[in-house]
Amino acid sequence: MPSIDIALTEPQLEFVASMDAHPGIVGGLGSGKTRAGTMRAVALLLSDPGANIGVFLPTYDLLKLRAMPGVEEDLQMVGAQYTINKSEFRIDVAGYGFIIFRSYDNPTRIVSFEIAHAIVDEIDTLKKDQAELVWRKISERVRQKRARPNSVAVVTTPDQGINGFVYEKWVKKQQKGYRLIKAPTTSNPFLPDGYVDQIRANYDPILADLYINGEFVSLNDKKVYHFYNRQRHYTPRTIQQGDWLHVSIDFNVGGCCATTWVIEDNKPKAVDEFVSHDTQDFINNLTRYAGHKITIYPDASGGASRTNAAESDIKMIERAGYSVDAPSMNPAIRDRVNAFNALFAHGRIEINSDRCPNLANALEVQGYTERGEPEKFNDHPAIDDWVDSSGYFIHQRYPINAPLSAPLKWGRR
Repeated sequence: MPSIDIALTEPQLEFVASMDAHPGIVGGLGSGKTRAGTMRAVALLLSDPGANIGVFLPTYDLLKLRAMPGVEEDLQMVGAQYTINKSEFRIDVAGYGFIIFRSYDNPTRIVSFEIAHAIVDEIDTLKKDQAELVWRKISERVRQKRARPNSVAVVTTPDQGINGFVYEKWVKKQQKGYRLIKAPTTSNPFLPDGYVDQIRANYDPILADLYINGEFVSLNDKKVYHFYNRQRHYTPRTIQQGDWLHVSIDFNVGGCCATTWVIEDNKPKAVDEFVSHDTQDFINNLTRYAGHKITIYPDASGGASRTNAAESDIKMIERAGYSVDAPSMNPAIRDRVNAFNALFAHGRIEINSDRCPNLANALEVQGYTERGEPEKFNDHPAIDDWVDSSGYFIHQRYPINAPLSAPLKWGRR
């Protein structure tokens, strides 16, 4: 096959060409990390006919939407002949070998194949112990003997900061063969104007540095909601006639915590809170808001579980005549926390701490465990119940959506 010089950013080129056993490209949003991973897979395959490559991502949806189309585009760029087996998540390249695509949402299923090289994408979205298991299971598959030494590379944003698996392996321990390549968002010259500014507007300052510069930041040296300030984010606002009320609830037997919000000028304001013994008691408590339009934002697990009734909590609320706005599944805790902190950091949320003393207290005192996770308590109502309750509403109405980046432009130099 003829040699084709493809335009790459400096971090991408360094990663694709790396001969290290464990190169890692750690970068910001829109920096071209995933494309660096697919290009490395293609380069490894074409440079060593007979070698098989594995590409790994957290879900099969991501494999279908990102990894497989990326590899296909790269193969077209270099003029390689290939066939795709979508049911087996595999691309066979004529005269060379194959690239196999696997999800690591269930690490125990990473079995029954043998490859020479692996590219693991977004492994730092996992907690450290989960990432360690995924890394071990993938490494066990990398045993195809070739003239070139085997490699397991990572492509990721540093989501877990200094408490994550990637920081531990590539920075803290400084082991031989672990090469760290930084890819800030600004290393990609093809992003649309305002892309970096949009990231800063979406995230709090700490996460903005993480998602722009690919920095390993400390995510738990402070309280969970470290941008909340009782004075700065205070509002005297109370419920007024004609208000549309947004009530968020966390289902727990013996202590269902609910927070009530209004929205003014697209700014959420917490104006009331109350505790119910169970779902029926919660429905009874809603009569205090008679005459108001009400939308309920429940814990999504209430669609299947129940506090003490024969039907699901959500069904009970709907049968009582209330509108329910719930996702099909609960967002990750960190997504709720990030959405909250972004609003606090940019002054786009207010709390009436007089009417919502439990919520205000929870925002001030909830800390992190040694594992880097927000504290959880067994008794109800508890500190985490109040922030969990509010988090369902905040994430449902004000989720953080990463800005869309223009695809990196490829071409022969």
